[in-house]
Amino acid sequence: MADSPFKFCSNCGSNAWITQGDREFVCAACGHRHFITPIPAAVALILDAQDCILIIRRAHEPGLGKLGLPGGVIEPEETGEMGAARETHEEVGLDLPASAYTYFCSLNNRYVFQGYEWPTLDLCFVARVQDFTNVVIQPSEVMESLICTMDEVPFTDFAFESNAEAIRRLRAHQTSGRVL
Repeated sequence: MADSPFKFCSNCGSNAWITQGDREFVCAACGHRHFITPIPAAVALILDAQDCILIIRRAHEPGLGKLGLPGGVIEPEETGEMGAARETHEEVGLDLPASAYTYFCSLNNRYVFQGYEWPTLDLCFVARVQDFTNVVIQPSEVMESLICTMDEVPFTDFAFESNAEAIRRLRAHQTSGRVL
């Protein structure tokens, strides 16, 4: 893992860093401070009419071959719901409007990108479909899709604990009789 995610100072272009902690890096040349803050990501928990959940098998690192949920980094000018809708469409072909997604919870995560472990804040949203007949996986993103009842979810095979925890929380939410 890289000590700093920054190659060059955004103020002066120097590549000499003083590490001030897990989230602060100071340019040794000009003193400009660079901070690591959580990156917002949208995660989609898609349920059908029978309360089965759509799970994907990742086709790229990190977590190649491991399980996950549709999702990814929220783009500039997107809301969390818009990001969940876009990522779901990109990964599994389901074309749901942002208004179909209901906020559920937020969870901390870590995502390795370009040799650095970035903190993310996973914003989890629930959406419902009648069934999963319209799922068409994007092979560059997803190896396969799995449809599971909440009792069949293989929690130990997830790339990110935050995805597994979101499903656990959703299952507990449903078991308590609350409706989303």
